[in-house]
Amino acid sequence: MPLDPARLRPFWYPVLPLDQLGNDPVAVELLGEPLVIWRGGDGAPHAAPDRCPHRSARLSSGSIGADGSLHCPYHGWEFSGDGRCLAIPQQPQRPIPEACRLRTYPAQARYGRVWVCLSDQPRLPLPSFPEEHDPSHRLIDGFWELWPCSPFRVIENGLDNFHHYFVHRGLLQATTAQPDPIEGPIEDTVDGFRFRIPLQVHNNAVLKDTLDQDTDTLTVERQVSWIAPLGLSLELEWPNGLRQRIVLHAVPTNPQDTRISRFYFRNDTEEQVPAAAMVRFERGLIDQDRAILTAMAAVLEPWPAGEHLIEADQPIALMRQRLRELIQSL
Repeated sequence: MPLDPARLRPFWYPVLPLDQLGNDPVAVELLGEPLVIWRGGDGAPHAAPDRCPHRSARLSSGSIGADGSLHCPYHGWEFSGDGRCLAIPQQPQRPIPEACRLRTYPAQARYGRVWVCLSDQPRLPLPSFPEEHDPSHRLIDGFWELWPCSPFRVIENGLDNFHHYFVHRGLLQATTAQPDPIEGPIEDTVDGFRFRIPLQVHNNAVLKDTLDQDTDTLTVERQVSWIAPLGLSLELEWPNGLRQRIVLHAVPTNPQDTRISRFYFRNDTEEQVPAAAMVRFERGLIDQDRAILTAMAAVLEPWPAGEHLIEADQPIALMRQRLRELIQSL
């Protein structure tokens, strides 16, 4: 049975690349709700329903004042970043009723994204990654695109340790269809769980361009972290000392579509491996995943019936169990 999107509201989601937030308000959609995002006078992002409390005009079609206030395009009402109505041009001498306040949502700028939570009290903290403040790492923006698929399928795909051997043939050439077992237990984290599992691959010509290493066969150490409810972190450590973190979020735009947000941290330089070369390699992998995932039913359903999970699906089974516990506790 499809999940009520309201159950997913009290969590942080990336809703917009920060470089797309300029001098005008921007319309986005999250969990089926139209939102307006704008940059306030202090440069911080703000978020609100894309609907003026006066006559329901789309605020995203409005403008931003010199002080960072949001101006409605229909009658010029002005709103501060915290939602206070600052001006009603039609009755400038009268006190402004509290009922004219614009509902706002928590918003933050981080990792080159605008993050929004559709609840005043987020259930979990915004994801934190130590590389953010490590000068030896660079942040690379990867992908921001809309897929007609379930966000739960996207995250499960990232927890799936078998699909590389079949879906990614020709790009990520694993040496065997049976991966090494998970190293140690699956550990709980503040916002989900994590596990370690190595992967041995052939270092083909495409992969060499992203690694700056010529060895024919490589074993990459992998730590996979589920970030509840719809995030994933994949830490990779290659034999040459290259470390890379892939951060993926599957953002439920509406019941049928998912926004894919993907960015990276790496401890190398542009001179060693150009970001464009790495993203080009990732583009091939993502296109292969997308072909599988968008062919499945695009239903907002975290616990699909009629599936038969096996031992190798342990992380997926655990995610489904933890999701049920988390969502039902709200």
